Amino acid sequence: MGRMLDALGTVFTRFRLGIGGPQLKNNAGVIEARDAADAAYAAIAALLVKIYGNDFELNSGATESGDSWKFTLSRPSTGMTHDLQVIMPSADPSPGQALTVADFTADVITLGWTTIAGGTDKVVCDTTSIAFGSSSPVSMFTLPPNAIIKRLAVVVDTAFDGAPSLSVGVSGTTSKYLGSTQVDLTAANGTVFEVDPGQAADASSEALIATYAAGGATVGAARILVDYVIPS
Repeated sequence: MGRMLDALGTVFTRFRLGIGGPQLKNNAGVIEARDAADAAYAAIAALLVKIYGNDFELNSGATESGDSWKFTLSRPSTGMTHDLQVIMPSADPSPGQALTVADFTADVITLGWTTIAGGTDKVVCDTTSIAFGSSSPVSMFTLPPNAIIKRLAVVVDTAFDGAPSLSVGVSGTTSKYLGSTQVDLTAANGTVFEVDPGQAADASSEALIATYAAGGATVGAARILVDYVIPS
């Protein structure tokens, strides 16, 4: 038969649950669940967990070096005026989707996965860096189906020397969106070359590339900015 104890506490800093079982341990005022050998943390399973504090800390026992670091989720310490509940989405996300608010009713925030696409009111800007020693072609990004490039700009951050050239397009049509005669990488720092390609939308996606020739350049850096939309 088991025996019930009427006890206020223990004189030891740990309490074992069963023969060879896990332990509850006092570590500088913090209750720890440890394995039988006190060599590692033990798991705790519960139907409902309530935390009376603002932080939920993952990997609390991190060494804070290498790959072992703490990750903390925190409740705002000020500014809240009512209780909130957050429900995560049940579906799997697709690459490029964002976590957004699908519904907010009666203090319950329901989250969902949303595809963020360019549109008449959503201009997307992609940036690609080019340096004097870049290997050509330089992969930029995939232009979505039915997208229209409204603006393509080349910003010279550090003037190139030599006789470099640059064009932007796709494999087989390397100057589709920007020709090499429309930009001068040897221009002064801060110079911006801007074009509206005026190309019709393509029903298929396109892998944009920058075709670059150093032309003897030993210095230089630039950025290619592409603004595109998917008309509604």
